[in-house]
Amino acid sequence: MADIFSAISANSVANANAGAAPDKGVNTDKEAFLKLLVAQVSNQDPMSPQSSDQYVQQLTQFSTLEQLMTLNQGVETLAIGQMSNNSQEALRFVGQDVVARGDKLAHTRGDYSEVAYDLQGEADAATLTIRDSYGEVVYETDVRADNGMQRFTWDGRDSKGAALPSGTYTVSVEATKDDAPVAVDSYVRGQVTGVRFDQGYPELMIGDRRVRMTEVVEVKSSSGSGVQ
Repeated sequence: MADIFSAISANSVANANAGAAPDKGVNTDKEAFLKLLVAQVSNQDPMSPQSSDQYVQQLTQFSTLEQLMTLNQGVETLAIGQMSNNSQEALRFVGQDVVARGDKLAHTRGDYSEVAYDLQGEADAATLTIRDSYGEVVYETDVRADNGMQRFTWDGRDSKGAALPSGTYTVSVEATKDDAPVAVDSYVRGQVTGVRFDQGYPELMIGDRRVRMTEVVEVKSSSGSGVQ
């Protein structure tokens, strides 16, 4: 009887590799199992029939296999449904301003850009630094060093007051307490201009920066102000 189960298992794998629909594969395996079972019973040695315990064992094994295949089909269906829901949810972000974890800031010349940072403890001093795409420091200033979420509005100018061109800039905040570093999480705000799906999951586009939905901590209307 073990041969029947092996044949059914092989048939299941073949159906999966061939891309057969799960429900069709289950039905095919049922038919194959019954045919093989009838053939083996018909051709067994009447002088040495197989024990009924072997039939029961084989039926139990096949039932378990069928349940696993049905469960797998259900998981696949659930995953597809969840992906569809995530895609629809992501599309609702288009045109909205979001605050997301990260250090990449999509700046438009002449616009103000908002940065938020979360100090994980009391600090004596904190410094915010903005770098261009080449890694050169274009702006640096002292900022509030209070514990918790803080915000800063950058006017898009360098340290000499000259307006900087549109592009992606990197923001960093360093804080210290008695000359020891204090952990800081940075957040940036930008408008979602599109959604990409080429990684197998939705990613929000803020300029040329990709943001996962799990990185978004706040959604604000385009007319809103500040990071709260």
